[in-house]
Amino acid sequence: MQRPTCTGLRIRSTSDAHIIFHAVSQKKLPMILRRLDTEERRAISSGCVYVWEERGPHAEATGLGIERWTDSIRWGPSRVRDEFLFYHEKEPTAADLEVNSDSDTTVQSRQGCRREILIKQTYSVFVDTVRGRRKWHLIAYFTQDTLDYLGIVDDFPALSSLEVPSGVYKSARSSKTRREPDPYEHFVAPVNQCYPPNKIQAGLYFETFSAAEDKYRSVPPSRPYAGTKNLAPLAYLQNIPPPRRHPIDEKALMSLTAGLR
Repeated sequence: MQRPTCTGLRIRSTSDAHIIFHAVSQKKLPMILRRLDTEERRAISSGCVYVWEERGPHAEATGLGIERWTDSIRWGPSRVRDEFLFYHEKEPTAADLEVNSDSDTTVQSRQGCRREILIKQTYSVFVDTVRGRRKWHLIAYFTQDTLDYLGIVDDFPALSSLEVPSGVYKSARSSKTRREPDPYEHFVAPVNQCYPPNKIQAGLYFETFSAAEDKYRSVPPSRPYAGTKNLAPLAYLQNIPPPRRHPIDEKALMSLTAGLR
């Protein structure tokens, strides 16, 4: 029969969780190597802590890891607190007497006697092992009434004396929520770098006329100008001459002016 990784313990913070992970890594505490059977699930109680490794892509060859955690308990929706997820056990219903679709056992035996509602606390990390990067999970169970009576890692010399190396256990939740930064999000480029050099005047972008072809074409920037820094002063913009019109536009305006006279 598999025993929990540790019992009579509550997890106060991610630092506590990292100590448990490190104790498992150092073989001071056991890791759960397979899914819990019927008797092991019945033995779940307040203060039980389990550490298990998620089944990797090459698990068929190694036979290591668990695909997912099942405990035959009906849980409500998750609630986030810091890096942890918390689940509250649902009140027993008639459906609890039916076979659980996630398991090969029923929950009837768990509900045979009245007890306090369990709370499940979960935390996951990535850790580099000799077999490559793996995902480890910590599952802790407790009740509100027994929480203050559970021990902490400082109460166990074998745990309190452990020194956890920094950065070894990286939160899997943080990696999920982290997004790639937009390189332009906080970028403010100087005006003379937003558009082609020597072809900008008063914040407008255009090319000068070609003497050979007498053509005119606008040159759009590679990205709209972001930010408000490095703009030319308003007084300067008001005193500079306007850009030259296209020759066709000038000829049309001259014809229109001559016709109105």
